[in-house]
Amino acid sequence: MLATRIPMSRDGFDAWLRTPLPDLGIIENPSAMYTGWALDGTEPDWELNALADSPQAVALEVYLYDYHGEATATQTALLMLAGAGRFAHAGTEAPVLYWGGDVCLGLPEHGDEPLAVMLVGNSCARFVAAHPLDTLIGELAPVETDFLAATADETPTEAPLTLLLDPVLRPYHPAPEPTPHPCRPALPDMEER
Repeated sequence: MLATRIPMSRDGFDAWLRTPLPDLGIIENPSAMYTGWALDGTEPDWELNALADSPQAVALEVYLYDYHGEATATQTALLMLAGAGRFAHAGTEAPVLYWGGDVCLGLPEHGDEPLAVMLVGNSCARFVAAHPLDTLIGELAPVETDFLAATADETPTEAPLTLLLDPVLRPYHPAPEPTPHPCRPALPDMEER
C-alpha cells in the first residue's frame, strides 16, 4: 500500500490529474527503491510501470486504498506520485510510504519496516534508505482513521463515497455492470420466424 500527503493548491491538483505520467527519469534513483528497508538488496523491475497515461486514470484506485496491490500497479502509482511534486507547494518534500498492506491492514505498526520510502520534491523524487517512520505514520494516521471510518460499512451508500472522492474523480467511479435477470428467457430473434 502507498500513503502520502502532498500539499498542493486546487489548481495544482487539477493540473496534476490531467498531466501525462512522467517517465522514470523523474525519480533520481529508481534502482534504490528497496535500499535500507524490508526488501533491501532486491532489484525493482520498472519495465512494466506505465499502466495508465495520466494520474486521473489511476487516481481513483489510489484514492480508494487498495490493500492487495501488485508491484507493477504500485510502481505506476509511485511514478504518478513522483510527478505530483511538480504541482505541490514550492519547497515541498513529501514522503511516500510503501508497505505490504496485504500483511498489515493499516499503516505499519511501531517496529514494522516498510518496503520503501520515496521523497517527492518539486523537480524530482528519490528513494531514501532511512526516514523517521514514527513521525510519518503519526502524520498519516488521522487521514487513515477518517478514511476507515467513512468506509466501515461494507456496502457504503453514495453519501460516504462523496465525502471520500474529490468531485473531479467522481465521473471515474465505475458504474455497476448490468446483470441479466435470471428468470427472464432470451427473446427469439424476430427474423427467425
